[in-house]
Amino acid sequence: MNHVRGSLTNLLRVLILSCIGITIIHSHSRTSAAPPKSKGSTQSEPVQETAVEKPSLPYLTLMLARDPSVHEELDLDPKQLDKVNAAIASVDQALWLLRDVPVEKSGTQTSALLDQLRDQLKGTMKKAQLERLDQLVLQARGTKALVTPEVSQRLKLTTSQVAQLKKVLADSAAALEPAKKDDAKPARSQDAVNKAEIKRVNDVLNAKQSTSLSTLLGKPFNFGRVQQIGCVAPEIRDVQAWINSDPLTLEKLRGKVVVVHFWAFGCINCIRNLPHYQSWYEKFPQDEVTIIGFQTPETESESNLDNLRRNVRERKIQYPVAFDLNRPNWNAWANNMWPSVYLIDKRGQVRNWWYGELNWQGGNGEEFMRKKIEQLVAEPD
Repeated sequence: MNHVRGSLTNLLRVLILSCIGITIIHSHSRTSAAPPKSKGSTQSEPVQETAVEKPSLPYLTLMLARDPSVHEELDLDPKQLDKVNAAIASVDQALWLLRDVPVEKSGTQTSALLDQLRDQLKGTMKKAQLERLDQLVLQARGTKALVTPEVSQRLKLTTSQVAQLKKVLADSAAALEPAKKDDAKPARSQDAVNKAEIKRVNDVLNAKQSTSLSTLLGKPFNFGRVQQIGCVAPEIRDVQAWINSDPLTLEKLRGKVVVVHFWAFGCINCIRNLPHYQSWYEKFPQDEVTIIGFQTPETESESNLDNLRRNVRERKIQYPVAFDLNRPNWNAWANNMWPSVYLIDKRGQVRNWWYGELNWQGGNGEEFMRKKIEQLVAEPD
């Protein structure tokens, strides 16, 4: 019995510390739903949230299904890999378009897309491979998965146990909140919270449930190797005019890191980001990094090409600017606010994104994204 408890403790540690997440930053910005605002306006109320959030089940399953380290873990052969990639491609763009839609509006669609992906994977993978993938998905979901109906029912948790586990999770979140706001807090504060959470979860489960959970989780997996991928980046389409460049395509830019940002020249939040993009353009060699600014207009003035050309000259923007007049690229990316910036790796996959001003109210968005660019440049081709 002590062996079971010890194994479960190690697995619970994996659940708590698994780092599968998406960095989502909401800062001061102009949203697409807002009324037109004149240049320099700051009418919108700031919403600032910094979090590494575990994606919902469909996105998490997709992320793991496409990852090379997971393919290795599942021992997929080349034919299986081709079929897995085809399955991913069938749902990739559709899920990407729903990423920011509230779950109450998108839940039915995302669930259907997950079912579609799962059905195709079932026709591709062996039973043992599917079971291992399920274990990895459960591990990556973290301790919050314990209180979901599908897991709690399989463990046969009582209503009281589910309530106790929810209290454990809430207490852990509350305990970590001060540490998030106080950089001076030592790292062991989080370690202490994690250890306390593991002990409390262990105390809630009985011996039979602990054994069942260990079986559901399988052996621990190193999620630090998993790449955080949003989707294969939507191809550039229907650009009204290019400034500082001949027409570009993401397909021809494969092998380079690509920075895509959406802006409007009358948006004060966008204007404050422009020097950061220009500094990246000057810092990184052009044979390694390409920056593309999609100017997607909201106001009548921003819809005038001559105004855009003049603004690019006045602000000394040197990297390629694409005039996204009728929002074909904005829509393809399901973008919903100015400014937004996305990082695309050498294989054409979206790896990180940031919504809003990079350094709003002392934030570290510029440094964070610059370091991510450096990491992507350093990755093998």
